[in-house]
Amino acid sequence: MKSALIVACMGERGRRLALLAVAALLPLLATASEPPAPAPTSQVVYTRAQVRALPAASGPDSGLLRLKIRPRAKMPFSTLTFQVRDAALLAGIRVGDEVEFTARAEGGENVLTRLRKVAPCVRFQPCPLGVE
Repeated sequence: MKSALIVACMGERGRRLALLAVAALLPLLATASEPPAPAPTSQVVYTRAQVRALPAASGPDSGLLRLKIRPRAKMPFSTLTFQVRDAALLAGIRVGDEVEFTARAEGGENVLTRLRKVAPCVRFQPCPLGVE
């Protein structure tokens, strides 16, 4: 009853304006129900760091790698600890080496997924980007 009263009070000009507004919104409503487009494939970006401590053979620190993150990485702490599940990642890596890595969070732990040794940065020159 109220909607009929509102339409009756609008007059011809108001009805046309309402019809135009609905017509303008139809394309937006149609696209809102479509599933989102798949995300574009992203490239892997490595974070640069220096190895501070390698995992111990046994004890509480076994499987933990400590890395000093470069300042440009925009991470809250400069030295982070990562769980190493695949010992093959550490082949040829020693304390003090410059590395690039990727990691993910699993169950509240930082887990190392990729690690590669790189040439050290030269002072006052940009470090090469670690993009795969």
